[in-house]
Order: sequence, then structure tokens, then C-alpha cells
Amino acid sequence: MSWVAWDTLTKPKVQGGLGLRDIQLFNQALLAKVAWRILSNPSCLLARVLTGKYCHKKSFLNAQLPAVCSHGWRSILHGRDLLQDNLGKAIGNGQDTKLWRDSWISPTSNVKPLGPIHESALDLRVSDLLTDDLQWNRLRIEQLLPEFSSQIQCFHPSKEGANDIYIWQPLSSGIYSTKSGYNSASTPSAHANLLPSMSNSQSDMEFNWLKDVWSVKAALKLKLFLWSMIQGALPVGAELQRRGMNAAALCPRCKEVETAIHAFFLCLFAKEVWRNIPLRSSVHIADDSNVKEALVLFRPAVCLPPTGIRSSILPWICWALWLARNKLIFESKTDKPEEIATKGISAALEWTHAQDQNQPVKGNQLPPTHIPNQRLSSVTRPSCCVDAAWDASSKRASLAWCLSDDQSSPLQTETAIVESISSPLMAEALAIKRGIEEAQTSGASSITIYSDCQTLTRAIISRSQISEIYGVLQDINRLSSHFISIQFQFLPRSQNGEADHLAKQALKAHCLLSSISSIAAN
Repeated sequence: MSWVAWDTLTKPKVQGGLGLRDIQLFNQALLAKVAWRILSNPSCLLARVLTGKYCHKKSFLNAQLPAVCSHGWRSILHGRDLLQDNLGKAIGNGQDTKLWRDSWISPTSNVKPLGPIHESALDLRVSDLLTDDLQWNRLRIEQLLPEFSSQIQCFHPSKEGANDIYIWQPLSSGIYSTKSGYNSASTPSAHANLLPSMSNSQSDMEFNWLKDVWSVKAALKLKLFLWSMIQGALPVGAELQRRGMNAAALCPRCKEVETAIHAFFLCLFAKEVWRNIPLRSSVHIADDSNVKEALVLFRPAVCLPPTGIRSSILPWICWALWLARNKLIFESKTDKPEEIATKGISAALEWTHAQDQNQPVKGNQLPPTHIPNQRLSSVTRPSCCVDAAWDASSKRASLAWCLSDDQSSPLQTETAIVESISSPLMAEALAIKRGIEEAQTSGASSITIYSDCQTLTRAIISRSQISEIYGVLQDINRLSSHFISIQFQFLPRSQNGEADHLAKQALKAHCLLSSISSIAAN
């Protein structure tokens, strides 16, 4: 008997499903991985062979399915169709990105400029919005894309002339993954709204799949049991009769219609069981309530401290009631309410103790590793500590860098104010870039760059990608090649106090001067 629709089972757990994979969509997500390889690495053997055979007159993204082709190519184009819905461009020098046809304005969403478009501007590229020194041409942007002017100027193209690349917009790295592809295919805009109950403002008294089912501290089988209660997947009388079974729909105890809410909360026998549970506060379930509402009402109803149960007792008591109900139907044996309550509490207590035993003993844990101040201890080459401060309202940032020689003596401490900064990450990336440029100007051949932004430091060291700061990362990599030796290291903010203080003070002073100037002008 089918209890829950397959479409429901394949939904994410946060949306009421079990997160099972839809095989067809998962296959398409896997095929999209091959298409992504062809798109992102066109010089590989696979890409050269396939595009050489099937893409004579059109690009891979625009190629049509020919009447006669291999099954493999047909499958790859099926995966490519999934890519196209969330495919964007990260701007390097802007020469490979079409102004009107490519999605390049936002690294996270598919946004393309809209017309009306003058005939002379149809074939423009993003590079046509840049000056000769690879700065944004603000006048040109205001003429062509006035509604996106501020957003475009927050991008920082590569000053070293790096090429544009394709990015997968659902992920911040811009690199396609099968998991994100499957989420995108299974639910529209899944990457932006995968956790709607967590991202949207919800009342505390609204049902939440994560909070009320999957995050409950109980055995996994009980979480699945709660899910079955809510989805109407338990063989209670009303559900059996609704599915055409020739079975009695009445409760075996009180002879009322047996639904899930009745069997576990509204039946007189169930109410008697709940009265034997030492809850901190009583819970009243209305006759017209459903299982979701009951779970929400039971959130604050935990057992009194002497029981030793710190988590919700509800799944354990419901499970004990279900076992007692089946025992009555199939074995004609009746347990007293006190016995059922005791069994539920004992099971919860036994499981809680088992979890405590599996936890590592705190006394045996090693103390947290101390991160030494590498900049001040045994430094054998010049170093540069960088930091940035960012103001969200004005999109303005202050960059600070502190250059030191091989004896840790401060040689240069400077700051710079930059406009049109989209995020703190962009500000930190520009600070590192500026620090490298200043080190190069000072004539250093070896340098160690210290930053308190761990995400950025890891990305630079691993040569990984972050779509938002692609152009700046490419510049950092190219500038690094000018040194004989260069290292990037993470430095906790507590040890990067000088650069941190300089950046914050410079931003504060600039904001103050701007306020005074605006007041004087008025």
C-alpha cells in the first residue's frame, strides 16, 4: 500500500519530505557535471573531441541537438540544459562577456540587462564599459544601464587582464556540484530558498519541520515515526478506511473515529497516559487540532528535572502509545496508563544515558590549540599585515597595511579609502592586493602576507575560486608570481591589532569628515 506520494518523499526534509533522490533529476545533475567540464575546461581532450564533432557553427551552449548523434552527446546536452538556468559570468577583463545576453550583473542570481537596446549597442561586451586602465566608465554605465549602475561599480574587474569565466550561481565558489545541481533541478530556486522556514521570519508558534521533527533529540526511528504521524502514513482506522481497506475506523478503546491526533492526544486513554507524565507545564490539545499544532504546543513541555530527561518526551510517549495500541489489537492485551507512561520514560532515559556515554569525557579532551604569533617570533623575511573595515550603508571601505622588515621593525603603515565595495570579503581581498602591491613597490623579493580573514586566506592558498571576488583573486595570484617567495597566513584578529586599528580609525575619520562636509554644504 502506498502511504505517501513519491513527489513528497523526494522533497527536502525541511519541506516535509525524506530527501530521497529523484533518479531522473539526479541523473541529469550528474550529466551536467560532464557539461560543466566541457564548458569550464574547453582545452581538455573530451571537450575538443565532442565540440570538434558537434559544434562547428555554434558554441557549446547554443548547439542544437542534431538529428543523428551519439547517445552520449544527447545526454550531455540534457545536462547542459540544467546548467543554463543558473549559469553566469565572472568578470576578469570583460572581453568574453556579452553585455546584454550573459548573466554577469549578479554572482548569485540570473540577472540580465533589459532593453530597449539601440542597434549600435547590440554586440557590446562588458569590456566596452571599462576604461583603458580597466576602471569602470561611469558615464558609459549611466547611459546604458542606469538601473544597475551602483551594483556594477561594486564589481572589481581584474587589473591584470584575467579572462572572464563561467560560474555556477547557486554556489559562492562558482563551481558546479552535483548536489547543488540536483537541488536546482528538483525545486525552483532551491539554492536561494532551500531553508524557507529558517530564512523567513516565522512566528515561534508555527510548525517547523526541522525544529519539531528532525532536530528533536530522540532515536532516528522516532523522528521517522513523527514524520509518519504528520503525513498520515500510520495505519490508524481513519487512514485505512480512506484508502479503501475494509477495516473499522473506530478507536479500539473508546470507539470514536481513530485518527492520529485522536490516538495520541485526544483519546481518553491517551489523556490518562499524559497525566502520568511529570511535565513542567500542562498542555491542552483542542478537539479540532491536528498533529502539527500538537507538536508545537508540546515544545516547552519538558519533564521535571528528577526524571533525568532533558529533551522532549513526546516522541517516546507517542511510540509507547502506538506499541500499546498494536498490542491491544493483535494480542488482545491491555496495559494500564501508568505502565505505558513508565515504559515511555524508561525508554527515553535509557536512550539519553546511551548518548551521554558516547560523548567524549571533557577531562580527556586536549585544550584548544594556541595559535602562536608567527609574525613576532623568529621572522626571517619581510612581512605585511593587512586588514579592512567596511561600512554597509555607504558601501565604503578602509584598507590598512603594515609592512615590516626581517627584524619585525615597522617600515610603513598606511591606509586607503575605496568606494563601491559590495561586502567585507571584497574589502579584505582588496587589502591583501594592496599589501602585495606595496611590498612589490618597496623592492621586497620575499614576503609573508598576514590576514585575519580565514576564508580568503584559504582561497588564495588553495587557488580556489570565490565568484564575488574573482577579478581580485586573479590579480593576487598574478602579482604573487613576481616574488621569489610569497606566503599567505591567517593571523587571528587579536594578533592583527595594528592593522585592524588603522583600518577602523581611517574609516571612522573619513565618515566623520563626510558628515561635516555634507552639513557645511547644506
